[in-house]
Amino acid sequence: MKLLVTFIFLSVIISVSTVNARTIDTINSTGTLKVCALSERMPFSSKSGERSGIQIELATELAKELNVELEVIWLRYRFHARKAGCDLMMEAVARKDDDENKRDIEGARPLTRASDSKKSKLPPQASIPIIKYETYLVGRQETINGNNTLSAIKELNMGVMRGTWSHMLMQKYKIRHRTKFETEETLIQGVADGEVDAGFISSPQYWWFLKNNPETKLSYLNDFDFTREVSLNVGILMRGADENTVKIFNNLLQKMLDNKKIQDIYASYGINYVSPD
Repeated sequence: MKLLVTFIFLSVIISVSTVNARTIDTINSTGTLKVCALSERMPFSSKSGERSGIQIELATELAKELNVELEVIWLRYRFHARKAGCDLMMEAVARKDDDENKRDIEGARPLTRASDSKKSKLPPQASIPIIKYETYLVGRQETINGNNTLSAIKELNMGVMRGTWSHMLMQKYKIRHRTKFETEETLIQGVADGEVDAGFISSPQYWWFLKNNPETKLSYLNDFDFTREVSLNVGILMRGADENTVKIFNNLLQKMLDNKKIQDIYASYGINYVSPD
């Protein structure tokens, strides 16, 4: 199967109008599945790395199942996805009844979310969930051990990304924190380097860091009491999908769950797979 690659620059994004995504009939007739991904966001996607990332490998498997080519449209920023004409975005909150404040992945907005907009005859739809993302308190064992409540971390210097739910949580409970970190990758490295005592990290990012830094002294707590549920069921987003398209992609994802293909891809990146609720 041939892999087609397109990089969409900001100037191009701004100058073009929204391109409609296609139904499964159009995907089959053109022989191409178009998928949007961020160019450097490992372990999920990478335009130039040794591995393409979890999302691209999942998309490759879907394209193989459909017997079509995969075209990856590389984005600089998440919000560009709306104008890129993608059929799929490989990350979306998979439960439409999730609370507005539960949309964070890696402490930031997920790549996209199923919309309730009535402007389109075929609005974006989330697939069945394929994995559950958890949020860990990450730090050295002696620092985080037993500190699984907000009151328990009052004396810690926490690392957060500005504008995220964890940032707002630290402000609300008046917990000391630093906001210099722009990504989870830099945040967990900051914890490892001792710039901050601990940070809230999504489970995939923690396990990816551990895979690439096996000698790290960082540990995690997965039972932190955030006072609300912050774990996320994650699937893919289908744009311009009719009922038949949704059914076909959901069936393919279920097949890949049943034969452990999805679990194996996550495991190959060192991710501790957790089944969705």
